[in-house]
Amino acid sequence: MGEGVLEKGGLYILGTERHESRRIDRQLRGRAGRQGDPGTSKFFISLEDDLMRLFSSDRVTNVMSKIGFEEGEALTHPMITKSVERAQKKVEENNFAIRKRLLEYDDVMNQQREVIYKRRGRALEGERLKTEVFELLDEYMDELVDKYFDDINIEGLKTDLLQRLLIEVNFDPETFEKKGRDQIKDDIYNAAIEFYKRKEEMIGSELMARLERYAVLSVIDEKWKEHLREMDDLKEGIGLRAYGQKDPLVEYKSEAFHLFVSLISEIRNDVVSFCFKFFPQEPDEVQAKRAKQQRMRTIKDSSVNMGMQKSDTATESTNRGKQQPVKVEKKVGRNDPCPCGSGKKYKNCHGKIA
Repeated sequence: MGEGVLEKGGLYILGTERHESRRIDRQLRGRAGRQGDPGTSKFFISLEDDLMRLFSSDRVTNVMSKIGFEEGEALTHPMITKSVERAQKKVEENNFAIRKRLLEYDDVMNQQREVIYKRRGRALEGERLKTEVFELLDEYMDELVDKYFDDINIEGLKTDLLQRLLIEVNFDPETFEKKGRDQIKDDIYNAAIEFYKRKEEMIGSELMARLERYAVLSVIDEKWKEHLREMDDLKEGIGLRAYGQKDPLVEYKSEAFHLFVSLISEIRNDVVSFCFKFFPQEPDEVQAKRAKQQRMRTIKDSSVNMGMQKSDTATESTNRGKQQPVKVEKKVGRNDPCPCGSGKKYKNCHGKIA
């Protein structure tokens, strides 16, 4: 601060209103005395300001009418200062309640986010997710068998297994119920494990590990984005529950829990289905080579078929064009008996000249 300013009393802070937060007013007052420098501060407030109008207008107006203050006259009574501070305190308490409420809403999302990010982190850092895929498969088997066992819906169970896992398991309707829920689950689980092992032998362990990691990461990312949109929609309209005499926060936690349980179930089912159904596509050069070989094989087969057809046609033409041998028979004389057996001479029967 310059020497001329210090000689005149330092920095003068002039406030044209009082802030809702006392902390902001204290910060402004503190500017006048930085590092021990002299300074002065003075604040003005109108009874028409939002702070006074919403919290202390009636009280102060009654006091003014009793004391006899005229309109436009400055009020410096300590009671006014205390009234302003009480109004600021009410605003601060209200803002604190709002922030606390928002924090409680955010805590719900933070708890869900920790679970999802933990699963995603294991997929990024783990070398092999085969064990986790089998654990998810076991949970999926529980849900699937419970879905169809009570109704003995064998066809529905077989269709679901074929569509989800590409495995086909035959069940005898007579022994389906006798085996029991656990035995049915074990049969399906063992068939799925055998299919998974054959697939791993076919494409290789390294490629299978990459497939498992890609399945977990892609499914989690896609489902988590959809879940965030659903949670935003839920939070936007949950306040209307208050009109039904219900606590919006309690309703939000309940609805969020059900949505999260559904999310975990969808992630589990889609990861298992992805790992079983997805087969890596061969590189372009391999596909091009295989397509070329297929075209050459088709052309070769077509050529052979055409050659065989030409050979058959030539043979048929040769047979048609070949002259038939001439058979020489004994000539019947005119006076000989007619060969028809009529007893007449040939010249009077079939040898008669027309």
